Amino acid sequence: MPMNQFLFDHQLAAMKTDRSGSAAERKETFEVMGGHAKRIAEWRKTNGLPNLGWPRDVRPANHKDG
Repeated sequence: MPMNQFLFDHQLAAMKTDRSGSAAERKETFEVMGGHAKRIAEWRKTNGLPNLGWPRDVRPANHKDG
């Protein structure tokens, strides 16, 4: 799954958590949000990126896209 989809799903879960109507619904959506965050962290680790902050492209210039 592309990173943009991971981020979209996580943000959507965060908005649902914020707008939840009950404690049970809030707990459920918070757990979904946590699952998405875990998948994002795993994807970043698999791709050699730091888990926090905006990743920097540290590849040599001849390996960069473009």
